[in-house]
Amino acid sequence: MKWRNKGVERLPDSELAVMRLIWEAGKAVGTGYLADVLGEQKGWTRSTVQVLLARLEEKKFVLCQKKGRFKYYTPLIKEEDYRKSETKTFLEQFYNNSCKGLITALVQEEEMTEEDIQEILKILKKES
Repeated sequence: MKWRNKGVERLPDSELAVMRLIWEAGKAVGTGYLADVLGEQKGWTRSTVQVLLARLEEKKFVLCQKKGRFKYYTPLIKEEDYRKSETKTFLEQFYNNSCKGLITALVQEEEMTEEDIQEILKILKKES
């Protein structure tokens, strides 16, 4: 499934988990580090992580650079851009592009605290 804005492909949860670690690192990340962390967090093997990295490279989400016998990965897509794309698609698919509909649902389901509401009001007032 492709998104309309910027043609950014939506990632499955497994690939997104890998991307989140790469984004968090803020620098080139080695396969070993990713395999260690994801092995501990998710129980994934090194070969599983390597398959996911190969998919991300194929989809142009990461750049792989070899240094000696090690591979390092850097993001080609910014986390903020990915998040914006996912939010836009979510809003289109579930709320017919209505921010009001999304916020109403959050308030009615009591997912927002009074503090959250006040912060949103501050943001809206700054942009107006």
